[in-house]
Amino acid sequence: MERARRGNRCALARRRVAPYGARMPPPAAPAAPPTPRAPQEISPAWLTYALRAGGALRDGAVTDCRATAIGEGVGFLSRVLRVALTYAGGGAGAPASVVVKLEPDAGAFHVLGDELHAFAREIRFYREVAAVAPVRLPRLYYADAGPPSAALVLEDLSFATPGDQVAGMHAAQVHATLRLIGGLQAGFWDNAALAALDWMPSSNRIGADFDARWPSLAQHFGAQIGADGLALGERLRGRCDWLEAAIARRPRTIVHSDLRADNLLFGPPDSADAVLIVDWQLAIRSLGAFDVARLMGGSELPAERRGHQREALATWHDALRAGGVRDYAFADAQRDLRLGALAVLTWPAHFHTGVLGSRDRGWTLVETICRRVFASAVELDAGAVLE
Repeated sequence: MERARRGNRCALARRRVAPYGARMPPPAAPAAPPTPRAPQEISPAWLTYALRAGGALRDGAVTDCRATAIGEGVGFLSRVLRVALTYAGGGAGAPASVVVKLEPDAGAFHVLGDELHAFAREIRFYREVAAVAPVRLPRLYYADAGPPSAALVLEDLSFATPGDQVAGMHAAQVHATLRLIGGLQAGFWDNAALAALDWMPSSNRIGADFDARWPSLAQHFGAQIGADGLALGERLRGRCDWLEAAIARRPRTIVHSDLRADNLLFGPPDSADAVLIVDWQLAIRSLGAFDVARLMGGSELPAERRGHQREALATWHDALRAGGVRDYAFADAQRDLRLGALAVLTWPAHFHTGVLGSRDRGWTLVETICRRVFASAVELDAGAVLE
C-alpha cells in the first residue's frame, strides 16, 4: 500500500499537477518555422504559421503550396513569387494564393538591399502607412525583417495586369498614377504625420557614386543616352552633393522612389483598383516631384511624353491641391521637377554595373531607362537649375 502511494506521488509529480486553486502557465506558443531563404524552402508549415500570425487563417492548415516566380528581371532587391495554397481541416476565408517576397540571391543586390534596409523599410511602410494612406495597397499577411533572412507574405493582386517598363506606359496611365501618388503625398506634405515616420530616411544616396560610375555608363550606354544627354551628364559630374542639398531644402513628403511601370498594376478602369502601386522598399521622405520625374521620364512612351510634360506635372499638382496642399505654387513644382529629373539620372549610373556582361531583360531595361530619362531631362531643360 505504501509503495502504491509513493507511485501515485511520482506520477503526480511527473504530470506537474498544480495545487488546488493555482493556475498553470499557458503552453508555450509553437516556435516559428525558419523563414525561407530560397523559393524551394517555402513550405506549408511556414505558410500556415505566417497566415495564422497575420489573422488570415483561423482553423485548418496549409497542406500544399505551389510557387511560381513572377516579375523575373523586373526588380533587383527581391525575388517575388505567387504561391497557390491548398488547405485541410478548415481554411474558410483564407486566401487561395499569396505573394511571397524573398531577399535576392547573395551578391551585389543582396548587399545593397541590406545597406538600404529595404525589407525592414517596406515592412514598416505596410504596417504604419498603409492603414492611413488614401490609396489601395495590398494587405500584409506576415513579415519577418530578419536576420538571418527576411520575407513578406502579401495579398495576391493577380487580377490586375502588371505594368512593363520596357513596353512603356500610355499618357492616360501616367496621369492616373500621378493623381494617385499625388493624393497620397498630399496627406504627408511636410506635416506631423510625415515627421512621425522617423524610421524612413530622407535619401537613398543613389547619386553618391555618380562621378565614379558615370564614365562606365557613358561607355556602355552612350548610344542610348545621346549627345545632349551625355553633355548633361558631364555637367552633373561634381554637382551631386549640391543636388542632394538643394533637394533637402524643398518641401518633403512620402516618395516611392522607384515609381515606374514595373511596380504598377492596372485593374478595372474607374475602380478603386484602377492603379495599384507596389514595392515600397525604397520609400523616403523627400522631394515629391522626384516620383513625377521617375515615372514620366522612365516609363512614359516618348512619343506621348514629348511636349506634354507640363500637363503631367499639372495633373500631379492638382492632386496635391485637392488633398489640401495650398502653399506650393506651380512654378515651385516646375523647378522641383527639374531637380527630380537630374536626380533620376543618377539611378542608371548606380545600377547599370549589375547588368554588365549580360543581355537579359536587365540589360534591355537599363538601355530603355537611359534612352528615356536623359531625353526627358533634356526636354525639361533640367540643366538650367545647375547654372
